[in-house]
Amino acid sequence: MTKEVFECPWFRVHEETWDELSDLDRRPFYRIESSDGVLVLAITRNEEFILVRQFRPALRRSTIEFPAGSIEEGETPAEAAVRELLEETGYRAGTLRLLGSGHMMMNRYSARDYLFMAQDCQLPPQTPNVPDQDVLLLSPPEFKALVTSGGFEHIPALSLFSLAEWQLGSRLVV
Repeated sequence: MTKEVFECPWFRVHEETWDELSDLDRRPFYRIESSDGVLVLAITRNEEFILVRQFRPALRRSTIEFPAGSIEEGETPAEAAVRELLEETGYRAGTLRLLGSGHMMMNRYSARDYLFMAQDCQLPPQTPNVPDQDVLLLSPPEFKALVTSGGFEHIPALSLFSLAEWQLGSRLVV
């Protein structure tokens, strides 16, 4: 049995009870339903990683992460990746490649995330205003130092990085 117990513009929470799963023993389980999303590993023509620093209310502080966001109604994952990259960084991709898709937090969230790699990114002549966040351009050694020092906390994004290296057959950071 399923019933909606909370709704807001970003997600809905459903309470479910499972008769056929003995380990749940009819206790309520809460599933979070939200829009599918995109995560973009963006690299400039100069082989710099494009990251954003933005305030995250849930953590009450700013974080450094790859451009990402929700897929809007009627939008394809690729269109969302292009839009999010432009909105969050002001950059346009020369090439955009879908690397895969999957679920970031399978224990509670039903959303599917699409993982993209954007290469040869550059600022268009008329760069849109990118408020409320900072755009960072990091060389591969700088990105590696950020990750290994604990300054890059978006752990699911690192799977995108590994997937990109495996599909390209070459290392992005040495």
